[in-house]
This record gives sequence, C-alpha cells and structure tokens, in this order.
Amino acid sequence: MGRENLQNPDANRGHEPAGIPLNRPSAFAKPTADEPGTFSPAGGEGRDEGARSMGRENRIKVVYVYKDFDVFNGLIRTFLILAKRRKELRFDFKVCVFRDPASAFAEKFRADGGTLDSLGSASEDSPLIIWKMYRYLKRERPDIVHTFILKPNLYGRIAALAAGVPVIISNELTLRNQAPTPLRRLRDRFLHPLNGYLNRFTDHIICRSEPMRREWETPGLKEKMSVIPAPFDVELSRSIPGSELREAASGTREWVIGIVARLTEEKRHCDLLEAFAEVARTFDHCKLLIVGDGDKRGQLEALAKQKGIERKVEFAGFQENVSPYLSRMDLFVLPSRTEGTPLTIFEAMACGLPVVATNVGGVPDIVQQSETGLIVEPGRPSELARAIKQLLSEPAKMRTMGRKGKERVLRDFHPDNFIRKHEALYERSLGNRGAHQLDCPVAGRR
Repeated sequence: MGRENLQNPDANRGHEPAGIPLNRPSAFAKPTADEPGTFSPAGGEGRDEGARSMGRENRIKVVYVYKDFDVFNGLIRTFLILAKRRKELRFDFKVCVFRDPASAFAEKFRADGGTLDSLGSASEDSPLIIWKMYRYLKRERPDIVHTFILKPNLYGRIAALAAGVPVIISNELTLRNQAPTPLRRLRDRFLHPLNGYLNRFTDHIICRSEPMRREWETPGLKEKMSVIPAPFDVELSRSIPGSELREAASGTREWVIGIVARLTEEKRHCDLLEAFAEVARTFDHCKLLIVGDGDKRGQLEALAKQKGIERKVEFAGFQENVSPYLSRMDLFVLPSRTEGTPLTIFEAMACGLPVVATNVGGVPDIVQQSETGLIVEPGRPSELARAIKQLLSEPAKMRTMGRKGKERVLRDFHPDNFIRKHEALYERSLGNRGAHQLDCPVAGRR
C-alpha cells in the first residue's frame, strides 16, 4: 500500500533516497535562529544535556509523541525510566508534547537528562498541531517517530507521513473504552476509524498486553503487531522495606489495604469504599490508604463519611514517591472499570504485596489468579469485599502470593526486557525500510 500519496512532495528531503543504513552519522538537526517553524524546547538544562548525548554518531534518533506531562501516569514513568538509563540505550530520543509542560514530572524528566520539546498548543484538540508537528519533524529529521495513545497517534502519524520520516511506530496503551466520560467515549468512536486507517501506513504497532492486542487487531495487521509489557522502576523495589517487616508487624497493628491511583471515575474508588465498609464490619482493625488525587476527591470523602468509615480512611493525596506508602500496606487493591497495563500493580508486586484487582485490560496478564492475587469482575463491590476478606483471613497465603508476585515482576517486567525489545524493533524496522527502498527506489516508502 503506497505511502507516497500522503506525503508532501519534498517529504524525503534530508534522507537517503535508497536505504537507511544503521551506521550512518545521523544526529537531530540543530535549528538556526531564522529557520521557519523553529520551536523553543521546554527546559534549557535538559535540552543541553540531551543535545550533547544525541550528538553521538551511529545512533538511531527517535522522537516520542505524547500529549502533555500534566498528569502523572504509567507512560510518564516509562519516560523517566528511559531518561535515567539513557546512557545504556542504543538509541537517542526526545519527547515532543502538544502543550507546554509545567509540572514536577517534566522537571524531573529534564533533571534526569531527558529532552522535552513542546509544540506550544493551547489545546490538544487543535488540528493546527498537525502542521506544527510536521514542521518540527522536518527540522529534527528523526529516523523513527513513535506515538502514544489516540490523539498523538492520529496527529503524530499524519505529520510523520507528510514529513517523510523513515519509520513510524504507534503504541496502544489502553482498550477502546478508556475515556472517563460517555461523551468522550462517543467522540472516540469517530476517531478510532481514522487511526485504524493510519495503521495501514504504520511500520509497527505495539500493545501493552495480549487482551489489548486482540482488541486492536484487524485483518492484515497481525504481522506488524507485537506485545511489549510496560517496565516497572526497579529502583523502587530496592527502596521499600521487604515483606518481612510487614509480616512481623501484622500481628500487632491494623491491616492496611491500599490503592495508588488517580481519583478519577474509571479507577472506581467508590467501589473500593463500598467494599471496604463491608470489610470493616468483619475486620475491626483495618484501614484504607488512598494515595492519589483527582477531581473525584470531594465526592469520595463525602462517600466515606456517608458510610461511617471516614476515620478508617486516609486520603494521602498525590505523592511523587509512593515507596513509604506501599511499605505501609498489607494488601493492594485496584478496582478499575478499565485499564491498560497499570504500573502501580507492578510496583505493588515488586514490594511483595498480594493484589486484588478487576478483570480488565492487561490486568490478567500481570496478576495470576490465586497465585499472585485475586481477580474479580469490575463494578461489583460485594465481590471485591469477599476477595479482600478472603485474603485477610489467610495471612500465610497473602505472604506466599506476595513473594510469588515479587519474583514474577522482577523476572518478567524488568526494564532491561523493555529496552532490549525496543532496541531490536527499532533496528529491525529501519533495516526493513532500507531493504524496501533498495528494491523500490522510485517509491521510496511503501
């Protein structure tokens, strides 16, 4: 299927007309002061360090496209992991976002050596983003554009096709019904077909879990889809007291049931509060620790008061470092109605915590039923309460689950696996693109 019909006439300018040799001395282009469409990077220190790193020869240049750094989530944690390990990577990368990043997460990313560029858009809905992204990519001339989630996948891939970027990769991080409101889910029903069309012109599509891959797969896409699970921050497991301390304390203090998640509709904290009210009637010495913040906090605090459990519920707010809070927990619960691959579960398991979570998204790929935790159906607080009470009634089983979960996450979701798979994919994709161009020098791109 031809890509050339979607390209600007000068789309391949600045790239070799035949083949993309991996050992070519390529670097992100340095803009001149009078160059049209020059963008100001967000954060001088991070950009200077990134520029020095990306000036090295013989390395693949990747631009990651995302919407913003306003809300901390699993993808931003992944970017932070890559920034901290950038010197180990076989590729150089920048992150380009739609809107100016003015958050602690952006500052942390830059402080760790990451380079964060902004298109300066006032809204993630503006179609002008495509034009701004096109000019940005023409200036930067990356080897690969790698986009994440619905709108960045849409805008970023259109711009990359027009700019003649050699390889385009997209990432699906969620299921189709992820949006938090019915209106936004209705809107997404119109955007998904557009992204589905762009899949035909995309070199590779990554999903975070097998259920996700099955949902997004369509005829003809299977061969260029793969599953690469999200990494967890290995340093986190080293900084949290082991399960032995919780075991020693469990006989003398109250049980602590915990959750780390944004206080938004899809996380269904309301179901957890309903379930905890039932659990508290059986286990008098128990507490619910809620780590995270969001627009539902006021409603959830009111619900806790209505259920008469406000003295047993602690709202800890957003915490950049969740380690001290995970170390206080005996059981981790995530009752979401929809998920991608929640990194908070990885982190809880890496700390030796058993998990109760809902049967959504990539959760069953992480939590093994009756081995590392219990899986329940979403939207059923009574079922959630039964699972919690079952585990609190069997402390020895909780400890066994926690130990097995830690072994699993350290083995199967280590950042090394994530990095090596991406390096292999990037090198293979560029090699395939170069081979095709040698076979079809006139077309240039499929």
